Amino acid sequence: MNDSEIKVQPEHFQDIPFFRIFSAEQIEQLQPYFKIASYAETTVLFDEGDRGAYTCFILEGTLEIRKESVSSKQTVIAKFGRGSIVGEMALIDEYPRSASAKVTANSKLLVLHNKSFVELLADYPNLGILFFKEIAKILSQRLRRTAGRFSDIF
Repeated sequence: MNDSEIKVQPEHFQDIPFFRIFSAEQIEQLQPYFKIASYAETTVLFDEGDRGAYTCFILEGTLEIRKESVSSKQTVIAKFGRGSIVGEMALIDEYPRSASAKVTANSKLLVLHNKSFVELLADYPNLGILFFKEIAKILSQRLRRTAGRFSDIF
């Protein structure tokens, strides 16, 4: 990961829908747990099967999520841009990544490492619970969307 020397500011959270429920005070509490990372187009952010050690919010750029089929063919299953979250399951479980993520345009990401999230939970338990609740909402929305797509196949 290419961590830059950019200091995380409250403005970095403004254009990310995930953080709209958090107050200005809560955003200030969250800031120190995040880092900014920049990636060039074509960079593989993580591979399917990698250990999930962080989650990312897209500040700039685009990412593709790819899944390998039984025949080893890579299929793009989702595309994400500014304001989206990727790798969120890494905060919940310690299972290997379920898909790969590739940068498709130069990107700047707001990154939360699992270790930092554990520290956040210890320092601000109520804030951590609120954060978890938002992650659960996103996972639920994505599961519903996937179930809808799956039902269209049959």
